[in-house]
Amino acid sequence: MKAPVLSSSSSPLAGALSTRAWLALGAALVVIAAYRWGVPLAAWIAPVPFLVVMRRAERWRTRLLVLAVLTIATTIQVGKIMTAPLPLALALPFALPAALTGWLVLVATEAARRRAGELAAVATFVALTGLGEWATYTFSPLGLWGTGASTQVDNLALLQLASVAGVAGIGLVVALVPAVIAMLLAAPATRARLRAAAAAAALVVAVHAGGAIRLFTHQDGPTLRVAAVVTDVGLGERGLPDAAALAANEDTLFARTRLAGERGAELIVWNEAATIVVPADEPRLIARGQAAARALGAELVLAYAVLEDDAPLRLDNKYVWLDRGGAIVETYRKHHPVPSEPSIRGTAPLVAHDHPWGRAAGAICYDYDFPAVARTHGRLGADLVVVPSSDWRGIDPFHTQIARIGAISGGFALVRSVRWATSAAFDAYGRTRATMAVDEQNDRVMLATVPVTHVPTLYARLGDAPVVALCLALLAAVIVRARRRR
Repeated sequence: MKAPVLSSSSSPLAGALSTRAWLALGAALVVIAAYRWGVPLAAWIAPVPFLVVMRRAERWRTRLLVLAVLTIATTIQVGKIMTAPLPLALALPFALPAALTGWLVLVATEAARRRAGELAAVATFVALTGLGEWATYTFSPLGLWGTGASTQVDNLALLQLASVAGVAGIGLVVALVPAVIAMLLAAPATRARLRAAAAAAALVVAVHAGGAIRLFTHQDGPTLRVAAVVTDVGLGERGLPDAAALAANEDTLFARTRLAGERGAELIVWNEAATIVVPADEPRLIARGQAAARALGAELVLAYAVLEDDAPLRLDNKYVWLDRGGAIVETYRKHHPVPSEPSIRGTAPLVAHDHPWGRAAGAICYDYDFPAVARTHGRLGADLVVVPSSDWRGIDPFHTQIARIGAISGGFALVRSVRWATSAAFDAYGRTRATMAVDEQNDRVMLATVPVTHVPTLYARLGDAPVVALCLALLAAVIVRARRRR
């Protein structure tokens, strides 16, 4: 027996605009929903026009038109961050997976609506969005880019949900709003639908209220004076700096390190690949760092790259953590190089180490775009995590802001020392303790006092399993509902 097909629209609100107008509105909202010049509120409503159009689609031609519009809009959205040294052509390969995933969610949502009803469509859209985000940052090289959480980096109250349900949990809340709005716009109002809308609104309010209350938490315990030391020299459009430039840059790095120590820094963190050495010169650099640590009486995180090959370019992108006496505490290699980055991938298990002031861990730049890294640091009980980084102007200050989601989810302070972009320090609630912008006149030394007391979080303990289970349960309920309606 063929499943019944429900009417595509019975509300004059959905019919107030033509299909082309809805698609144009949706494209505009997608473009401004994220990244540079982003409007966070747009992310909460951007899917609505596409959900409405999919209701009207009786032929695959219209559905494929939605895919085309989504692809164009997402490419423009991603293109906003493609500044030097990245070519604009990279926008499409990054945007296409996100556009295709979003389109498949729309297709499945409309199929569920026609077979199981309006509330089933809401459940399907929310569940598939959550599963899609989880799969993206778990199994793809894109990390959490394109997730709902990545569009809300300034909404600190909402981001507190990361401590409970992680990035995917935030995505569920953001996805719930457009799904309900589309239902209210395009379907007749019934008591069940109005109750569902009221429940969704209450949930969104409760999440924000709970996050706001959590932000009033006072973090007791010891603090640590941390410095981010940043250089302006690195691998750029012209390739590797020459030997003279690297030698002068190294002297500048140690001069700024000395300045940080004189200002009272107890831990000094260089930015990612702050200098580049050949393998034979690496012991000399470490020895110089050890002497500096002993002289200053401060811990030092030397972040640098070793030139393993120049044709093709291969770099050992690492940091060496030195204690106050100059002893090596940890050597860490970047685990998640950006696609096309010439860094050798690190594979050693993540670790945390004890210090007189607390427990610490670290990662490098793009590593913190993958929630599993922060979750592991949270499980290890880290009080502080350092993230030497290097960005380009197109993702400044967005990439630094997004890193604090990891601090919230794992329950630790985080210091991100960044070349060519904004450096910052956050506490375990994502609250900003210090920032240093790249386009200001400064000495490239950021000093921050951060609390170093671990805040246990449910997400660090349980991970993504509860959210994934909830999404699967919602989809199972939709399937059961569809079978009963046949």
